[in-house]
Amino acid sequence: MEQVLTSIDVGTSKTFTTVARIRDGRIAEVLGTGIVPSHGIHKAIVLDIEEPTAAIRESVKEAQRASGVEIKSALVGITGHHIGSFNNQATVTVSRRDHRVTQRDIDRLLRVARQVHLTEDKKIIHAIPREYYVDGEPVIGSPLGLHCYKLGMEAHVVTAGVTFIQNLLKCVQGAGVAVTDLILESLASGEAVLEDDEKESGVVMADIGAGTTDITVFKRRAIWHSRALPVGGYNVTKDVSIGLRIPFDVAEDLKIKYGSVTPDHEGPEDVNLDPAGRRSVKYEELCYIIRARIEEIISMVFSELPRAEWETWDPTALVLCGGTANLPGIQALGEEIIGQRVRVGRPRGLPEATVSFADPAYATGLGLLLWGTKYGNTTVTSPDNVLRRFFSQLARFRFSLPRLRLGFGRRARF
Repeated sequence: MEQVLTSIDVGTSKTFTTVARIRDGRIAEVLGTGIVPSHGIHKAIVLDIEEPTAAIRESVKEAQRASGVEIKSALVGITGHHIGSFNNQATVTVSRRDHRVTQRDIDRLLRVARQVHLTEDKKIIHAIPREYYVDGEPVIGSPLGLHCYKLGMEAHVVTAGVTFIQNLLKCVQGAGVAVTDLILESLASGEAVLEDDEKESGVVMADIGAGTTDITVFKRRAIWHSRALPVGGYNVTKDVSIGLRIPFDVAEDLKIKYGSVTPDHEGPEDVNLDPAGRRSVKYEELCYIIRARIEEIISMVFSELPRAEWETWDPTALVLCGGTANLPGIQALGEEIIGQRVRVGRPRGLPEATVSFADPAYATGLGLLLWGTKYGNTTVTSPDNVLRRFFSQLARFRFSLPRLRLGFGRRARF
């Protein structure tokens, strides 16, 4: 099956629109992109309606010009400090007289798993099955067709702030684009950069964007933990700006051009701040400032993991993506800090013609497309009923469980 989908990643530093042809669940061709600086966004939160709307509109126009496709709807990512998650258990009685589990029972179970008390300012955006139980015993894969009296589930529930959802939707719709699905960005990034065997045995993914670091833990091919930290590449640039007493935009440029987390890495002794060379900074000092903040971010990722889970299993790897993962030496630094394998996650399975998009900065934008074609709704939703449809139908999202049960353009800114 082939379809053309659009995604919009509204980030702190950039708004990235991607139009791609999807064939058999894979990106067959990137038809066009639009990357423009973001404004009115801080730590992935909309602070102003007009500026983000204008940036989305311009990004969409760029993607339309490049692809030749009129963009009417898009898959949109969401993240920020308002994102929360918890694990919930639910049980239902199998309805058939012969006690055989049907899809109706599974759907009813998922609805029960979503029936939790939340404050008025929170809404569930994902309820993802982690494991099924028949009469109290865990099952391999789907319980469909099995016989039991009680069908149980443990689900990972992700929530988001209502006002943050509404503001983001208003910006996208204000740019003339309907929202087909709203997707947690770390889930999307995981679709783009993680291997199936990593998801099965256990992996921690940290998507270090400009404004946030999104943490997702996968085990047995299902999500076990998710969290968004309000730190990212913006904080690295701010540290450089303060530490070297230079303007923020100059610090950002230095970070992109010369930044590294390895001070002894081969580089110039001094970095000029102006073409005439009237002012310069020490390369080593620049790298030490960057290294200190990246050390803190990686340490924060592991300090945020749930202690009970962390004490009973070791992940196979830490996978870093997002624009900040492009910093030279970050993989070696991560391994030094946590004593385990670390790799930089790049979008997988891209056709040869789109190799330029195999960059960790594009993980979310491309991952939204993969998530949308695999789990989401690809029919156009009108702006008038998007919130009603969004809040009432998100229960259909789910991960497929494993077959085996284990014992345990422009350069993107960052």
